[in-house]
Amino acid sequence: MGCKQSKAAGAAPQAQPNHPGVAISGKASNGAPAGPGSENAATRSTTNAHVGKGATSSKTPPLAKRNSSLTSKKSQRSDASTPQPPPQQPKRPSTPQLPHEASLYHYLLGGLTVDDTPTEQVARARTAPFWNEARRLCQSDPSLAAYVDSHTRGTPLHVACSLGSSQIDDVSVADAAVACVHAILEACPEAASKRDGHNHVPLEGIFAGIFTAAKRRRARETKRTADDEDVTEDDDDVDISAPFRFRNPTAHLLLTRDPDSLLLRGKSLYKLVESLPDDTHPPLGPTALFLQILVDLGGATAAGAAAKGAATPSLSGINFDDFAASPEEDDVLALLYRRFVRQFDRSERFFAGDNSREEVVRHRERWKNAAVNTFHVIEWLLRRPRGTSGNIGNDGSKSGDGDNDDNDLLVHNAVRVGACPPDLLRYIVETNLESVAEKDSKGNLPLHYAAGASDADALIVNSGNAPPESYSKFLIDELLYAYPDGAGVPNADGVLPIVLAIESGKKWIGGGVRSLYEAYPAGLEDARLSDDHPIVSAMSFQSDGGDSVVTEMLGGQDDEEGTVHTAMDGGGGRRRKRTHRKKINKDESHDAIMFVQKPDSSVRDVVSTMWANEEDAGVQMLGCASLGRMATEAGSSDKDIASVALLGVTAVVNAMKNHPNEPAVQERACAALAVLAPADGVREVSFAASGAISSVVSAMQAHVSDATVQIEACRALRGIAAKGGAERATMVASVSGFTALINAMGAHPDDGDVQRETCLAMEVLTSFPDAYLPNIAGQAEPFLQAAAENFPDDCLKPAMAVREKLL
Repeated sequence: MGCKQSKAAGAAPQAQPNHPGVAISGKASNGAPAGPGSENAATRSTTNAHVGKGATSSKTPPLAKRNSSLTSKKSQRSDASTPQPPPQQPKRPSTPQLPHEASLYHYLLGGLTVDDTPTEQVARARTAPFWNEARRLCQSDPSLAAYVDSHTRGTPLHVACSLGSSQIDDVSVADAAVACVHAILEACPEAASKRDGHNHVPLEGIFAGIFTAAKRRRARETKRTADDEDVTEDDDDVDISAPFRFRNPTAHLLLTRDPDSLLLRGKSLYKLVESLPDDTHPPLGPTALFLQILVDLGGATAAGAAAKGAATPSLSGINFDDFAASPEEDDVLALLYRRFVRQFDRSERFFAGDNSREEVVRHRERWKNAAVNTFHVIEWLLRRPRGTSGNIGNDGSKSGDGDNDDNDLLVHNAVRVGACPPDLLRYIVETNLESVAEKDSKGNLPLHYAAGASDADALIVNSGNAPPESYSKFLIDELLYAYPDGAGVPNADGVLPIVLAIESGKKWIGGGVRSLYEAYPAGLEDARLSDDHPIVSAMSFQSDGGDSVVTEMLGGQDDEEGTVHTAMDGGGGRRRKRTHRKKINKDESHDAIMFVQKPDSSVRDVVSTMWANEEDAGVQMLGCASLGRMATEAGSSDKDIASVALLGVTAVVNAMKNHPNEPAVQERACAALAVLAPADGVREVSFAASGAISSVVSAMQAHVSDATVQIEACRALRGIAAKGGAERATMVASVSGFTALINAMGAHPDDGDVQRETCLAMEVLTSFPDAYLPNIAGQAEPFLQAAAENFPDDCLKPAMAVREKLL
């Protein structure tokens, strides 16, 4: 049904500001009338100016002025009963009237006009009568909904969506605004698809309101930080129910009318998700429902798409200057998983005193709700876009009729998405082990998708580039660790994972083919490789003597027998006799140790290589060193360092956990965390929730005799506390960090560097009056005194500062 166009004619309306800017700014626009038939403010100003000019420009001669004065005095003495002619008034120019068809549009633009109430000043858009009147206007003349402003190309629906999303803070007002939007769409269904001068559809007006709320939230947090308030405390003054009471049904109405109006993926999706607040409502909370609507009706997804993660053209016109561009080394799933971990960590927060009291229980319940809501969003964004299917053929390609019957299989979705962050993928696999061995309706295990996906399919979310070479190895290794027998399970077409991997172009080591071979060596026989196949030239194994020799079966070739070593490290383990062997040259291009040291490697490449080779201490040590170097070279600001920390912090912590007894790994990891510390709190980076703080303290405890580890660990703790304040200092104390510092001083009394760094770390940690710290004055006193006496140049000042605070 088309829009009913108004036949009323009139002059073009005065230029109006772009509607998203009007709604976001919180200021009434010039020229926005208070209501139907009211004066244009700019016109009133112009009219008054003209009146003033007329009064001052009449040049009356002095004599005429005096005669006029005398006449006036005589008239005052005349009889009062004598009728007097009315005084002449300057003629007021008539106000230009808006054309009738623009009345609804301009009425909505007046929603930011502030009215006085008995108690406060309230913008009209925050009252139900405003929206009820707009709905009445639209229903009285449906053609008003079809109006398109000649300057902004905006429509009444554009204004209503941006105005409602940014202004509404009351549930009853939200209901009235939704009814108004519904009336506009009933009058003009095509309005849902209309694009304004910035190429925005009305749905993006809702996003603009979310961005505005995020700016306000960040401003509050900045102020609380400046006022030395605890920004980790619950902010009960901000209720997100009312704005999402408008946003959710409005988004549903718009996407029901036009599901294809907006392709929400890549950077556009990242910016929206980043701006959403913590949702502590019981699941499903309003923000989770909002994302569910965008996924189910609008096709929002974290999966790679034809657009290859580029910003949606429709969103390219929004001014994101106030929102830092999403970094290339991050994606929406990584952001959400960091948020999930942070929220869950807050739900486990320890408070001074009785932790069973009501306010503590309520705090924990609210933040567990937030974590659950966030993970629901992760689950939905992992789903495949509309119109895709998951059948993996013999060539590794996808085919099907477009149904998404298996969209509830979380592990399958995490593998199919293309590049699920390593820590998130591991969490999903470990919490859904039974699903790793489950086939979907197409007869595929998650392993079949991991093996059959080509580089073209596995686009990095939000970047459009091929995933790091080692990501396939990590993915396949994780699935094989959970279900090693999966390597021998064919799909519905009878094809084994190793065959899918080879035919999709995966490489021997970095692509995970060797891992599949070692889990099920017999599977390689089905591949029917030719002599010149890349896998053949890449395959190599270490002989008992350590020489790089060969040996893989190629039917019908040499008769020489040999032994194939099938252990994960390429040597030892199970041995099987093979016939018809052929020697092959070793391919060194996948040497992970060399790869993480390449100066031109990206953060994502280094991190992916570290996760894929976490059993290799050398890779972990050099990977940590590279991340530390990258952070140093990135710049000095928090956001510059965050470009490395977003993915780097969890990779460093994972290295520390996998190699607790390797001092070289612990040393380089602590050094990297010290450089990355300023990014704590930026884009959900959390040194507490990630386990960085506890890992640093564990390194100190495990290597108390290693002075270098102690020095780097002290620097890391000092940097973390300097950025995180009282909360981080309390966290250090809760994992026995002060005990570790005292032990370091005792173990290295003659090492000036150790003494200096421990004193400096303790000075920062004890500088926050609100930190909950243990009583260590008695333990620390003799060590602080000795440090001050033995190394006065470096230790006297900080040691005395610590003593003063402790005592």
